[in-house]
Amino acid sequence: MIIVCPSCQSRYRFDESKLGDRPRARTRCTKCGGSIDIENPLVGAVTLPPVPPSPLPEEPETETPTAPQPIPPTLSTQKAVAVAPAPAKAGELGNETITGRDIHRAGILELPKDRRFSLAIIQGAGTGYIHPISSTRTVIGRAGSDLVVDDPECSRQHASVEIIGDTSILRDLESTNGTFVDMDRIQQVHLSNQMEFRIGSHVLMFIVTEVE
Repeated sequence: MIIVCPSCQSRYRFDESKLGDRPRARTRCTKCGGSIDIENPLVGAVTLPPVPPSPLPEEPETETPTAPQPIPPTLSTQKAVAVAPAPAKAGELGNETITGRDIHRAGILELPKDRRFSLAIIQGAGTGYIHPISSTRTVIGRAGSDLVVDDPECSRQHASVEIIGDTSILRDLESTNGTFVDMDRIQQVHLSNQMEFRIGSHVLMFIVTEVE
């Protein structure tokens, strides 16, 4: 049977067989501490002779037949009690909310099949190196990155190139010395074929090649 706290409306599942032949019992709500009177449905269903019932002593509040356990709301209980949804935890792929970085890492997005993408270093110590882009997110930095640039002015993870369908975006990853297109320091900017950008003393070119 289901019992409801009259004070906070919390609902609990209670085994009525624990009452035995007692017509009622009393327990406390585990959430607000209020008293909950429990009527024995088995005793109530029996036809009693038409005689004035003798007053029954109240059960002491300290005697709890069985500690009621909170139960999760079902479709039926949700109609009677409004239950707020649990807040999602950031970063959990199952519930809740995932970041753009998680989407790229999970392989949910793929590069377009009709084009190839690459980054060419056209100025700096690595001039002439061409880095083929094989995933939808490429991180550029001094260490621990997809494209490592040996430059003291470059942060460990300095910037990223993200490709989503027909859109390519260059993002600065809160670097110390900034990412520049022409003379402007950018936070993010759309990239087009052969567009150049500067990280430290290095200039890189974004290259898009059509695949037949």
